[in-house]
This record gives sequence, structure tokens and C-alpha cells, in this order.
Amino acid sequence: MKLTKKINVKLILISTLWVLLGGALIVLLVAAFNKKESALCTGIKIEIEGATTNIFIDEHDIKSIIGKYAGKKIIGKKIKDFDIEFIEKELEKDVWLKKTTIYFDNQGILRANIFEREPIARIFAMDGNTFYIDDEIRILPLSSKHTARLPVFTNFHTIEKKLTIKDSNLLNSIKSLSVFIQKDSFLMSMIDQIDINKQNQFELIPKMGKQEIYFGDTSFMKEKFERFTLFYKNVIPKYGWDKYSKVDLQFRNQVVACIKGKEDIKADSMRALQIMKTVAEYSEKAANDTSRSLLLDNATNSTDISLIMQSLQRDDDDSDTAISTKTQTKKNSIIINKESENKIKKSQEKNRNKVKASTQKK
Repeated sequence: MKLTKKINVKLILISTLWVLLGGALIVLLVAAFNKKESALCTGIKIEIEGATTNIFIDEHDIKSIIGKYAGKKIIGKKIKDFDIEFIEKELEKDVWLKKTTIYFDNQGILRANIFEREPIARIFAMDGNTFYIDDEIRILPLSSKHTARLPVFTNFHTIEKKLTIKDSNLLNSIKSLSVFIQKDSFLMSMIDQIDINKQNQFELIPKMGKQEIYFGDTSFMKEKFERFTLFYKNVIPKYGWDKYSKVDLQFRNQVVACIKGKEDIKADSMRALQIMKTVAEYSEKAANDTSRSLLLDNATNSTDISLIMQSLQRDDDDSDTAISTKTQTKKNSIIINKESENKIKKSQEKNRNKVKASTQKK
């Protein structure tokens, strides 16, 4: 009997304690709720991250946007009257804001943590429009507040509402190229702009000199820029800014440069082959035609060999034969190849002798 009484008393005490604790908790919750309902905004603090160099939006801009939707008088306003979720969504509508987080801390301070977008390249489209892109390939407009010092790309296609796969790939290539250039102070100081050709490949326009620099696509980008730097640091100081008209960085371990006023080597080689073919066909025809008398000085002769030979003559400069620069750490070389000219001259002599023998025989 006594044991039963002791158990009942214990249960009563435990139950009473739990009731008291529950009541105290309810009182605290009500008090906290009432305090929150009556709490006032004591201040506003904004932290902006993301952009380091090109900053297009600042604390004043963020306060203006918040004030637009929370009211001009923020400090002293009841916290319960702020629609935090709505203000966050409105802030994120700004194209320059990547992510926003807004909340009140324990001291009643409105905190806005902002992650800003930063442009990495400026692009000029063929329709005259110009814009920036960020690291997510997001199209960003220009700003009257700030102009970013970035690599400039020209001749981009007109921007559509929905990018094609081809345009998206091109923008990704622009991103890679621009980021690489910005990391190198020499490249930033030397490259004025980057043109996009019809094949969606890149041609560099230097700030000094008038060379056309063929870069191609972004494959082996590091090696190409190493050759670019080698050429402008080692070759140009020696031979001058106006010596070369074209520079091609697309060949592995070498830079192919064309001297100003000279024809492109590849085009010249093809032209030489065509002329040599004409000479060979003429020689064969002259050897087989026993009834025809060859008159080289005849003004009516439509296959005058002297005219063909004259078209092959070019002014040669012994100093322009070849240029090669090497370093101990790099096997890059700068080559101006004139072997094709020597081959053409040998072919000229060979065919001239062949034609002479043919005419003498006749």
C-alpha cells in the first residue's frame, strides 16, 4: 500500500513538471512571436561578392532596389512588414545579379548577401550591337556607369533569343580565349581585338604593327600564344614592325610569316604548279607538231614562253630567305620558306632547255 502511494506521488510530480515546462515553452513562444511582431528594422548591411575588377552594381544600387519594394524608410519599419522572399526575387531579376540572399539577424539588421556577375569578354555583332558575356555565357548589356577593359571580339552573328549550338560553341571558345588573354599582361597589352572569320576561327589584330595574325580555333591555345609572344619579343624588334604582313600561328612548333609585298607561299606554290603545267603542255605539243614553226618573238603567238617566264620572276632579297629563332626551352621557330622559288627557277631552266631543243630539232 505504501509502495503504491509512493509511485502515484512520483507520477504526479513528473506530470506536473512536464506541464510546467510546456507552459513555460508556450509563454516563451508567445513572447518571441509578440517581440518579432513588434520588432523594428535597426539597419541594413549589404555584402557584394563575385566581381573583382569590373563592378557594375554597388551598395547604393542594391539599397535603391530594396527601397523600391520595401519602402523608402527601411530603418524603423516593422520587420513583419518586409516581404523578404518577394524582395529576393525582384533583386534576382537584375541581369547583373547572379544570386541574392536576404534575411534579418538577431539584432534586427536587414542583411543582403549579393553575388554579382562579372563580364569576361566584350563582343561586337555584325548588326552593330555590342554586349558582354560572363563565365556562364550569359549575355550582359553595356552600362553607362562603367566600361570594362576586356578583350574585344568582332564579327559575331546577330544574337537571337535562343542561341544555336554553333553560336553557343563559339561563345564558349570566346570565353576560353578571353580568360587566357586576361591572365597574361603581355597579351593584354599587345592584342587590340580578335576578329571572327566566316569559319568561326580567330584572327588577332595587334595594337602595334599591321600584321594579319591567323590564330585558328582554340586548340593548342597555350602553344599558339607562346609562339605569338616569341615572334613579337624576338623577331619584330630585330626586323621591324612593318616587315611582315601575315603571321600564321596554326602550325605546330613554328610561326609562318609572310614578308610584306610578297605573295602568300601556299598560293604562290599553286600558281607555280599551274604555270609549270602550261609550259610542259606547250613543250609536248611543240615536240609532236612537225608542221608548226615556233616563233618566240611573234606578237600573234598566244603561248609566248617569255611571258610565262616573266610571270615567275620576283624580286628576291637575300636577307629574306629564312628567319629562325630558337630558345633552349622551346623548339619554336619562325620560318619564311622560299624553297618553292628555287624549285620554280630550276623548273624554268629545265623547261627552257627542253623548248630550245624541241625548236632546234624542228
